[in-house]
Amino acid sequence: MIPMDGRLLSAAQERTNLAARIVECENIETKAHKNNKWFIEAAEDAGFDLDEDLLDGGLMDGGHRDRQKLSESRKARQTLNELLAVPMRTQQFGKFLSGAGLKAAIQAEHDVSPYIVRDTTTGGKQKRNKKRKKQKFS
Repeated sequence: MIPMDGRLLSAAQERTNLAARIVECENIETKAHKNNKWFIEAAEDAGFDLDEDLLDGGLMDGGHRDRQKLSESRKARQTLNELLAVPMRTQQFGKFLSGAGLKAAIQAEHDVSPYIVRDTTTGGKQKRNKKRKKQKFS
């Protein structure tokens, strides 16, 4: 059995919980987008004009709880980015920061470049806009 440090485990659990909140909201938004896309394509195939009010707006169109969940997801994303920028250490507090491997851990913290999560919500729109611009000029 591998010995686990509880402090590292709790730090990893905090990061995992934040990521789970983000994924839950993204899944809801993705489902709404897919449903809207299906309705739009079905309306075009049938030759109908689709009223924009009938489309699902995702969490923003929901009630107070849904909007609150969306804002918490945005805050969780920001907090997770900050946490991922700093490597996890077992000894983060105490009067005397000493112990085996502490100097190596501090040095590794300076040597490690932070992992930055890019915002995926606007990536697709930028790519589509670039394609449209290329098509216009061609």
